[in-house]
Amino acid sequence: MNKKLLFAVAAIPVIFVAPTVTGAENLSGITITGTASVNGTLTASISNLPVGTTIKGYQWYYIEEKSGDGGSTTRKPISGATQATFKLPAEAAGKTITVEATDTNSNKYEGDSRVVKELALAITAPTFEGHSASSFVAPGETVKITGADVTDKAGAELESSQITYSYQWFYKVGEQFTIISGATDRTYKVPADALDKKMINIIVKATAKVGTSVVVSDFSHMLTVSNEASNTMIEDIGKLRVSDSKYNFTDLAVFTAEVKALESKYQALADAAKANVTNYVVLKRALADVEAINALNEKVNKVDVSDKDLPKHLKDIEEAYDKLDLLQRSLDVGDILYNNIRAMMKEPTDIVDIAQVRILSQAIVDLLNYDNNVIKYVPTSVESLQAAVEKIEADIAKLSKSYQTTVQNQAILNEAKQDIKKIAQFIKLFEKLSGNIAPDKQVTTAKSIRTAYEKLTYKQLQLVPDTYVTKLLEAENAEETQIATINTEIDSYIGDDIYPINPTAETWQAHVSNVNRIIASYKNLTTNSEAKVIGYAAIVTLQKDLKTAEKIIKQIEEYNALTAINGVKESKLESSYNSALKAYNKLTSLQQSLVYNEDKLLNNPPNMTVDNNGKEPADKAAAEVLKADIAKFADLTKYSFTQLETAVNTATTTYKNLSSAARKYVTNYYLLTAASKDVKAVVSFHKKVQAAREETDVAKQAKKIESVEKAYAKLPANQQHLAKEQYQLLLDKRPADGNASDIVTLNTDIGKMVSNGLYTVTIEGIQQLSAQYKKLSTSDKKLITNASILKTAEADVKKVESFMKQYDKSFEKSPATVVKAFAKLTAKQMNLVSENVRQKIIEAEKGQQGANETAFGLVESINTLLQNGVYKANLQADVTIIRTAYDKLSASEKSVVKNYSKLTQAEADLKKVAEVHTLYEAITAENSDTARKAWETAFAKLSKKLELLYTDMYKGDK
Repeated sequence: MNKKLLFAVAAIPVIFVAPTVTGAENLSGITITGTASVNGTLTASISNLPVGTTIKGYQWYYIEEKSGDGGSTTRKPISGATQATFKLPAEAAGKTITVEATDTNSNKYEGDSRVVKELALAITAPTFEGHSASSFVAPGETVKITGADVTDKAGAELESSQITYSYQWFYKVGEQFTIISGATDRTYKVPADALDKKMINIIVKATAKVGTSVVVSDFSHMLTVSNEASNTMIEDIGKLRVSDSKYNFTDLAVFTAEVKALESKYQALADAAKANVTNYVVLKRALADVEAINALNEKVNKVDVSDKDLPKHLKDIEEAYDKLDLLQRSLDVGDILYNNIRAMMKEPTDIVDIAQVRILSQAIVDLLNYDNNVIKYVPTSVESLQAAVEKIEADIAKLSKSYQTTVQNQAILNEAKQDIKKIAQFIKLFEKLSGNIAPDKQVTTAKSIRTAYEKLTYKQLQLVPDTYVTKLLEAENAEETQIATINTEIDSYIGDDIYPINPTAETWQAHVSNVNRIIASYKNLTTNSEAKVIGYAAIVTLQKDLKTAEKIIKQIEEYNALTAINGVKESKLESSYNSALKAYNKLTSLQQSLVYNEDKLLNNPPNMTVDNNGKEPADKAAAEVLKADIAKFADLTKYSFTQLETAVNTATTTYKNLSSAARKYVTNYYLLTAASKDVKAVVSFHKKVQAAREETDVAKQAKKIESVEKAYAKLPANQQHLAKEQYQLLLDKRPADGNASDIVTLNTDIGKMVSNGLYTVTIEGIQQLSAQYKKLSTSDKKLITNASILKTAEADVKKVESFMKQYDKSFEKSPATVVKAFAKLTAKQMNLVSENVRQKIIEAEKGQQGANETAFGLVESINTLLQNGVYKANLQADVTIIRTAYDKLSASEKSVVKNYSKLTQAEADLKKVAEVHTLYEAITAENSDTARKAWETAFAKLSKKLELLYTDMYKGDK
């Protein structure tokens, strides 16, 4: 169906059309069909209405007699009953029903009538939820009614929502029952004092109402209020113990079953009855105790424990039993479980284990060699050191847990493992050098490897195979060929006054690309390699000069293109020419040598005409002569400075004497202006030359000459030509650079500072070389190719000086701290520490390794205090001796006593049993019962271990 049509149809009110009945009688009434009983459905049938009748609505009515009106009736509309069907409510029981239909023409059609059956209600007697006729209910318990089911004898199907209940509770007084005031709910809470009020027997009845029909139930069976269930439970729980510290049983399995059965009976009680079981805590404790003892029995009897997990398994069992108090231990009849646990405990054999600990401690020390004031490993390779470490660790693992931590010098073992790992990480760095990689990549990779190499300690350094040191050196020198190539290429590009490349339009881009490539190659070099490149600053200058010259080349081409165009204004040509010429004249001689199209500018000036309105000034001839003189300024290389200065001054004076009209004929005046500026610039430069020449201090003069050199390099080509004479005279008379040979020597000395990864000089030697380097000028420092070696050495000196401050301050009081700090120095840094100091540190370290024998003896003594879970006899005396000896140990020695907690535990246990004994001593004739109870309670809380200790120490306490 079309959806739009469907929505339209759905919006039309529902109308019913009487069907066409062929041959039917002409009836005008409505017939009511269906079941006329409560919850039955009646239907108004319109089949007998005239053909074509359309019904638009219905209304159902109750037919009621008018009171006092001689049997006349009236119709009462039933609210909400306006459909063709009508479900009969409970209130319709016994009433007469009819219906009326209205068609679309407002005609009304009467229906016949139906009488609804009366209700004949029946109800069952109430029952009590969870209580049978013979059960008891406890005071304070809440009772809930069930049952009291209502039905209709006539067969009407009643719905629960149609039934309304009410209740009334009664209790028995003598042979009668009396109402319980206010007890009208479905539930009833028995008063807590019901027995005191003689409310022993309780019954209830229910009343149900459906519509206007009411039915009353029979009385329920009788409930008896009693504490019998709680009292029985209290009595049974009371039998679980003989005393506060002993359970009443002979067989654990039977006792466990009995306790669980009591728990089930308890849980079946109502909450009020449970609340009356005042000794339930005893049952709850018994449940927990049998569960704990049975779980411990299972652990003891467990046979599938691996060797790896066995020590922890035994420790857990011992600790679990140790937590049991006297009451719980009473479940261990005859100490069977306790003796089984003791049999399982395997105390370490002190003689064998301690001997093995000492052997292993010495084996760790034997990993090191202390010869020649240095410490290194006896195994000379990573593989042999790894094997030695693994064997020692395997032997330590064979010791009992109690003794594994007492092996001395394990810090050396851990450091060896770290060193092995460090060397493995270092060797892994060489994987980056595998394959065919470019020289610059090799050097870059070698740089990071060298950094890691420099950070190795002396012990680590000795473990590095020689093959890897060779690989490192080869990678670091991989750029030597590249350096030589760069130097050759730079040399081919550099000149004093001009660049020797003679570029053309065709070769220009190739030169630019090549220079860029040379610079890029240089930048990929390491710092040391960069220092070996000669003339890098010049090639960078060339790169800049190429860019500068290219701009002028383009300006000249633009001007040249204008000269080939007819009709271009002279002013435009002149402007373009002047702009290009000025830019060209600002170039240095080196830059001008790159301008390959300069002839198009210098040999092709614009032809300028003078428009003077047909009038010629009287001094025109003088102007023409001046123009010819100024034209010579186009090539200043034909002049010396003095000649040019005189010519410029003469031309300037002549020009000023011309009439304004004649000046127009001097069309190349711009050459005079440019020459004037060049003269002034050179005059200024000459002053700098003169200042440098007159300086008497050699060092200051050297700096001033260096400044003049920089200034000269920046002068445009014309000015360089004009200033060269004085400039050269200055350079020729410059004092000889006696520092040159010193630079070579210094660079060589710095390179010799390190050999085979160690310094060949002292701290003072490094400081002297550093002082020499700092005195060099910036340009001279660039000549020190080994500067990075010096920089590293300076950093190492600072590190060693910091260490020496710590040594001077702390070595006497805390040598262990200094030994640790020394171990953190790199091999090169250690090498800078004096032999005397190194020897003292080595002796201190050796002393630490053998200084713990007293503490080690205490470890043995402490382990004898407890044997198979039982303290030894005369514990107090031994603990006192051990404590005195321990307190005399140094902090480092105390750290060796790994089982110190066993001593403190023994002290705590002695204190605990002494406190219980104090309670016993407090028992007198006057307070016998109370004081003995307190002592028995405290004694019952002792563990088995403390119980045995107590009975050993205080044999008279009973």
